[in-house]
Amino acid sequence: MSSKLWIGLLLCSSLCVASSPASAQQGGFGHIGPSTGEVVGILVGTAAVLGLVVYLVIPKQKTVEGCVESGDGGMRLTDGKDKHTYALVTDKVSLQPGRRLTLKGKKSKGKSGTRQFGVRKLVKDQGTCKEESVLLAPH
Repeated sequence: MSSKLWIGLLLCSSLCVASSPASAQQGGFGHIGPSTGEVVGILVGTAAVLGLVVYLVIPKQKTVEGCVESGDGGMRLTDGKDKHTYALVTDKVSLQPGRRLTLKGKKSKGKSGTRQFGVRKLVKDQGTCKEESVLLAPH
């Protein structure tokens, strides 16, 4: 199991252990059961723990944007923001070299230490990549 799941389970169990058992009230026809404040506290605590568990367990997807290039071993993309080059790993998403794309997926490291990006979704196709021409000044 992942460490995030263990953290969530630990928080849930600590909440259950920390709660005090119900005690019988003494006296006549008094109020029976937990007070409104106790019920609200239990609901807020449960909602907070559930929200934390969902946040920790659901995988986060990253977005990269750049031009897809064909190279040795498959396609790659250089992210316009962090300037890192990623080897693209695609299963169901069809990508075309020479297109500027915004992709959603998961960043990882390959066996050889290369950066990889597991493509889960094509967010936006911005058209063909524009080759930037370099103007040389005359000598």
